[in-house]
Amino acid sequence: MPLQNLTVGRICLHEVHVRSDAGAVVQPTYGAGLLNLQGPALEAFKSRVIAAFRSNSQCMEMTIRAHGAGSVLASGVQLVSTSNQDFIVASAVFADALATAQTSRQIPGGLMVVFDGTVGHPATPFFGVMKAELHEGFIKTANLQATFVNDLFLSPKTKLYKIGLFVSDGAQPRPELPDGWSATVYDSAMTASHRDNAATYFYSGFLGLDIPENAAQQVRQFFEHTRAFILATNLPDEQKVDLYNGLYSYLKLDRGNTIQTSRFAEAFMDDEVSEQYLQHMRQERFPTGAIAKDLSEVDGSLRWRKLRFPRQITLTGPPDAIRDLVFFEVSNGEDGNPQTQITIRGRIEGQE
Repeated sequence: MPLQNLTVGRICLHEVHVRSDAGAVVQPTYGAGLLNLQGPALEAFKSRVIAAFRSNSQCMEMTIRAHGAGSVLASGVQLVSTSNQDFIVASAVFADALATAQTSRQIPGGLMVVFDGTVGHPATPFFGVMKAELHEGFIKTANLQATFVNDLFLSPKTKLYKIGLFVSDGAQPRPELPDGWSATVYDSAMTASHRDNAATYFYSGFLGLDIPENAAQQVRQFFEHTRAFILATNLPDEQKVDLYNGLYSYLKLDRGNTIQTSRFAEAFMDDEVSEQYLQHMRQERFPTGAIAKDLSEVDGSLRWRKLRFPRQITLTGPPDAIRDLVFFEVSNGEDGNPQTQITIRGRIEGQE
């Protein structure tokens, strides 16, 4: 989800604490004013948000489940139209909601960063809620000494933060919620082989969002649109075989629990083909963010790869075996007609 023409209006900080030894919610520490960021500081904040939601980041478009009174969405929609003073007070409800959603003492505290602004062409309103965990580090002093601090946050390398971004479509009059708003979540743990409780408490318990139920359909569309692109390219047949192998490997063998067009392109395509592919997927209106890797609708298609040749000759095998053991070389024969030389690493094990 690339963020174009992003402007940040107001920012307010509150601090959420770890639950008590008895497991009770500890009241957050509320900010007393807006965070005054200017110049390089504001640009640094914007750069963290933009980097998180680039198409190669760990972000996912979500389904909005909770949209009634008191939900994050309903509270945020009211927030974007408030005065600065009301913004400070109203944003505290997000800290309360996050503290409640953190049901375990194993979940660390952190800063609740609430911000709003506009994004896109034409510009439409958005609001964001970020949990930024505090971490340790050193600050260089003027005399080349160092000061140790334990309250750093939003460092670009650590990425100890999660963001929920809610963007309006700008429709007037505003439709009934949740229509007119989309939600995307950034979490650096999103592509781990297993979702941890932290990701769940944030996007589900706190934000009231769900992983799209149509994830299986989206994966099937990814598979079909990508195969159609490979088939339509003017690449040599050997490169097409490599791309097909890459597609099967990416879906079947990759251990991640999400898929994303930009990650597939980066792994298996050069720059020119990658740009053509990403443009093709945009034209197909396929999401640029990560989507859950539900293979239930393509599992049968991924079990076997089939390569067809003239006169009903077919080479069939598991995708990983074809990738590792079968090699192709296409050329023109003495008669000028194309021919394919197939080399299989291994001996014949049987015949029918």
